[in-house]
Amino acid sequence: MEQNLKTGGLDDSLTPSTRLLNQKLGTSPELRRLTPFEIELLRQSKQEIAQRFPENYARHTATH
Repeated sequence: MEQNLKTGGLDDSLTPSTRLLNQKLGTSPELRRLTPFEIELLRQSKQEIAQRFPENYARHTATH
């Protein structure tokens, strides 16, 4: 935990298994902006979930 605080949580925020997976897949752990296509997919998925589980969606929107 101490080392994590010294680095601001940036270097040690990944678990060893996630870091290894990123290396094998060639995925950068750096943050990036979502593409417009990805944003649209997220919006569609939220709408589908809200339609399938309206009681959960109502409870979530009431608390946030």
